[in-house]
Amino acid sequence: MSKESISGAEVFSELALRQKRRESCALVLLVESQGSVPAKTGAKMLVSRSGTLVGTIGGGTMEKEAIEHALQAMVTGKPITLHIDLSAPPNYVCGGSATLYIEPIVPPCGLIIAGAGHVGQTLCKVAAYAGFAVTVVDDRAEFIDPAILPDAHRLLTADFATMFTQLEVNASTYIVCATRGHAHDYTVIRQALATAAPYVGLVGSRSKRSGFLQRLQEEDGFTKEKLTRLYTPVGLNIGAVSPPEIAVSITAELIRIRSNNGHEDGVDSARGWGLPTYGQPQTTAAHRG
Repeated sequence: MSKESISGAEVFSELALRQKRRESCALVLLVESQGSVPAKTGAKMLVSRSGTLVGTIGGGTMEKEAIEHALQAMVTGKPITLHIDLSAPPNYVCGGSATLYIEPIVPPCGLIIAGAGHVGQTLCKVAAYAGFAVTVVDDRAEFIDPAILPDAHRLLTADFATMFTQLEVNASTYIVCATRGHAHDYTVIRQALATAAPYVGLVGSRSKRSGFLQRLQEEDGFTKEKLTRLYTPVGLNIGAVSPPEIAVSITAELIRIRSNNGHEDGVDSARGWGLPTYGQPQTTAAHRG
């Protein structure tokens, strides 16, 4: 089926499918037109993050400009109203004018919580309230209970060693590890750092952090660049002690990363501690920020 033959209803049907698959896209609407315009008012087009189209607003230079702005809107998350003078040379010679409304549809960031204990349960509630689509994973079936975790988008009973084979992780997915033991924590963290997740958080002390960093570098070969995505101790430093306080501090940190489109360093700079290098001669790391 050519894009010209696709109706508005089919565009919205495709939009619903994209939302179900949690794929970013942008809806372009021709809301007003005057004079010679390549499509009628009401024309609709869906633009994917890769630039592929469903529907059309008439093709040509106007559509090309709309696609460029749609891709920009998906990055910023902000809608755009675009007024186009179709008589402005050298790109336009038709003589009309058009107003486009571009609405980005960006799915909520996903949060995977490994561990459904007190911290995991409370974090699920707070993070979901802040707009994250939360998945909670635990190897204890009795903890993966909708009655205990009513705010979860998804509940998964799985072994921590194989959990990521059942999960989709991309650049909009954040991971927080809060299992019941160091061994499980390490199993999750080493797998999480091998994904595209921009944020991997680990609940624990500074001494636990030091031991994990050393093992991750010496035993698993993670570079300093990959380890900058590891946030440990997890959460903003607000003196949090109780599970609700810890959940608030973690969610606040997640919001900060989300608002910055994931462009934030973890243990290397955000905390000002520097990231030590193990297994090779030590150098003094300059603290940034």
